[in-house]
Amino acid sequence: MHAPRTVPRTEGDWFWLPVPRPHAAIRLFCFPHAGGDATAFASLGQLLPEEIELWGVRMPARGGRARDPYPETFDDLVRAVGAAALPHLDRPYAVLGQSVGALVGYEVARHLSRRLAPTACVVIGFAPPHTWRATPGSGGADDVRELADFMLRNDERAGAVISHPALRERVERVLLADMGLVRTYRRVGTAPLDCPLHAVLGADDEAVTAWEMTEWKRCSTGSHALDVLNAGHLVLQSGEAVVRQVADIVQDLLLPSPY
Repeated sequence: MHAPRTVPRTEGDWFWLPVPRPHAAIRLFCFPHAGGDATAFASLGQLLPEEIELWGVRMPARGGRARDPYPETFDDLVRAVGAAALPHLDRPYAVLGQSVGALVGYEVARHLSRRLAPTACVVIGFAPPHTWRATPGSGGADDVRELADFMLRNDERAGAVISHPALRERVERVLLADMGLVRTYRRVGTAPLDCPLHAVLGADDEAVTAWEMTEWKRCSTGSHALDVLNAGHLVLQSGEAVVRQVADIVQDLLLPSPY
C-alpha cells in the first residue's frame, strides 16, 4: 500500500504549510528571499522530521496573494507577520530566513519575543545590519536588474521564469517592492535574541562574506555557529543534497540528541 499523500494547506493569509503536521512538537516559521515566496521551502518541509512543522511565510503581491496590498514599510511587514503568528505560539517555535528573509525573520523573532522567545534562529546568506556600509538595494532599479540577473545564476527554477520577458518584468516589480521595503528598515533598539543563532553560507555566495555571517553572533545572547555549504547565494535552491544538509542543521538545533 502507498502512504497517504500529504496535501499542503494555507493558514490564514500569511502561512503555507507544505507538509501539515498538526501534532508536531515545534513550528518553524520560514521567510523567503527577495522575489521569493513560501514555496521556496517546499523541499525543506518534506525533509524535516515529523516533530517539526514548517510554516512558510506567504509574501503579498505574488503567488496566491498577487492582489494583496504590499506593506508600506519594513516595520509594517514585521508587525503584520507577528500579528498573524501570535495566535500560533501555543507550542515552541523557531525562525529561519534566507537572504533578505533572514533579516525579516530575525526582526519578527525579536518582535514575538515580547510574548515568547524562539527556540532558535537560522539565518542564511545575509549580513547583519551592524555590518552594512549601505542599505541593501539602495541603488533602486539598477540594483533590481542586477538582482534579477543574479537570480538567473543562482536559482534554476527562477531562471526559467526570468528568461521570459513578460514574466521577468513581473518578477522585477516584486523585487523592486521587496528591496524598497528593505530601504525603509530602521534598527529599533539593540536587544538581541535570547536563543541559539545559527548562520549558513553558500561557499559560492557572491553577496555576503564568511566574516559578515559570523557577525550574527552579536545578534543573540545564545550560542552561535556558522556552516559553509557547497552552494550559491540561494542555499535552499542549490539542490536536494544541500537542502538535506540544512534540514539536518535544523533538526540538530531543534531536536538535539540526548546522547
